[in-house]
Amino acid sequence: MNIVVRKSIKIIMTAILTFIILLTIPLVVILHYPALIFILSMNEIIPAWCVSAKEVPLIPGDGDKTRMTIYTRIFSQQDKYYFCIHGLTPQGYTHPSMVKLAKSLALATGRQVLVPYMHGSETDRDIIDATKEITKMYLEIRKQYPGKYNGFGACISGTMLVAALRDIPVELYPDKIFMYGPFLNGEMLIHFYNTSGMDVDFIVKLANAIRHPKLTQDEKKLVSKAIALTRPGVTDRHEMKQILGSELYNKIENLKVENPEFKQINEMTLFNTKKPLPNCQFYILHSKSDNIIPYSMGLSMHKYLQQLGLQSKFVATGAFQHTQKQPTVHQMISEFKEIHAFFEDLFKE
Repeated sequence: MNIVVRKSIKIIMTAILTFIILLTIPLVVILHYPALIFILSMNEIIPAWCVSAKEVPLIPGDGDKTRMTIYTRIFSQQDKYYFCIHGLTPQGYTHPSMVKLAKSLALATGRQVLVPYMHGSETDRDIIDATKEITKMYLEIRKQYPGKYNGFGACISGTMLVAALRDIPVELYPDKIFMYGPFLNGEMLIHFYNTSGMDVDFIVKLANAIRHPKLTQDEKKLVSKAIALTRPGVTDRHEMKQILGSELYNKIENLKVENPEFKQINEMTLFNTKKPLPNCQFYILHSKSDNIIPYSMGLSMHKYLQQLGLQSKFVATGAFQHTQKQPTVHQMISEFKEIHAFFEDLFKE
């Protein structure tokens, strides 16, 4: 081997070693500052560069009937998991906000993040039936992936997750539950929609219409199409009017919210009074400008949990918006101390 070749190999090996060192430095930061890494990743300041995503069947041999995405960071903790329930959206577990959160959780904590698919509000879905499905999915996943669990639920599914866990064995309850934008009482939330005059996101109107008795089956099919075409961010009302037509759009706009099953989810159905309360810590983050579930509902959930003697932390924020598409760095800076303390405690092992 001549001198030129040896020098070339040495240069290449040095470059590879340098590259590995440069990759290792941010990884060391990740391992020591999980709260900071999560905040930066959620606000798209840094990418979740070392997190992989893999789709698997929830039940082996079940084909594509029930799918789950597993997010795994390099050097992840093999026996620690986050069980995450996405919101009832057309995109389901592929919703960009859910994907970003799952990757950020995996990146920051080193836990494997499990996100099973539950079909969303583009279908005529009974919310109680969906809650029962969450129970079955959680028990099946715990059987396949034994270890320590934390939970996460977004929006309506945050409350549904707590309701779904009420009758499971206490020893299988998650150690911590992180809820983003939950509510305490379905009947109170419906009353709010019908009386507050607040300009709620139009997706709420569509989700209500899909099960409303005053709409025909043909109208509901058109509503289902409109829901399926919604995108992350505030729902474009002009686009919805084009899809639905002015007459149906106005009809939906003026419908009273009615959902008998939804009213069954309340503080009396979150925990089983016939057995001890779970040894679980609850963490609630709620957008101050949430136009789907007002942050007062999340605050009510927090106060109720504390009244029961459970550990609960609550933060109302402007930095994590329910329907945002863009990061909100300036809000993040102003709220950094409180937000950082919230996630630092949540991610503490």
